[in-house]
Amino acid sequence: MAAVEGFEIDRAGVAEILRSPELAAAVRALGEQVGAAARAQGHTVTSGEPLPIEVFDDPRQDRAGTTVAVRHPAGVGMEAHHGVLRRAAGTVGLDVEGLRE
Repeated sequence: MAAVEGFEIDRAGVAEILRSPELAAAVRALGEQVGAAARAQGHTVTSGEPLPIEVFDDPRQDRAGTTVAVRHPAGVGMEAHHGVLRRAAGTVGLDVEGLRE
């Protein structure tokens, strides 16, 4: 990429930050906040048990990552009907973009 007015991106430095344990910890903490906000909504499955919200590390080769997921058959329907994860992400200040009708 060409420099803009003397500014050039340090790609190696950015890659180092994206793979750093400090960023991984911050991303994990944010994922835990989203998970807690989703659980706090109080949704339950047919059995009456709380909707299982899981937070797990999901790194890629080039960056840290965390996934918040509903690993239950009802998860897709809960997200479609209630926006469980989207709303939870919004409560912690994240802007969720994705598939829209």
